[in-house]
Amino acid sequence: MNSFLTLNDRLSRFAETCAVALIFGYCILMLTEVVARSQASSLSFTWEFSQYAMASIFALASGPAIRTGVHVRISLLSEILPAGARKWLDVLANLVALAIVALIVSALWTKVSTSFERNILATSVTKSPLWIPQAVVLWGLVQLWLDMLARLIRRATDRPYEWRQLDADLADADV
Repeated sequence: MNSFLTLNDRLSRFAETCAVALIFGYCILMLTEVVARSQASSLSFTWEFSQYAMASIFALASGPAIRTGVHVRISLLSEILPAGARKWLDVLANLVALAIVALIVSALWTKVSTSFERNILATSVTKSPLWIPQAVVLWGLVQLWLDMLARLIRRATDRPYEWRQLDADLADADV
């Protein structure tokens, strides 16, 4: 179990790193478009690729947000419950969320595989194969599912389940 959790943490950090790289790419695309518009022209691909980047950033960063505990969460009910009930409410919420994300992953898998099999291209000037950005989003949502599973395992087995400072501690230990 520990090896799965360790591997998942590393994959989650890699997804997070890719999301950060995509944020920089997104900024470069938008700055390029601003410069082009200041010269009275526009680059048709910047809007299309920035949309792909934003969807990918959202998906790739969702899992690490769960892992580090920085996601948006309503804690009104959990704050008034005793610690034991709070733990099992969190486990139940994670199970429900795992089922919902599994449905989303399944639907997106169908979309990616259909786009790949039919060689569906974007309707824009670039004619980009749509399965490529869809696959990145799928990767991010699979990572979200894995991070939620890891959180569920950690929560149910009384291990630390939010890794805010622990990531820094692990990075220091790797040195």
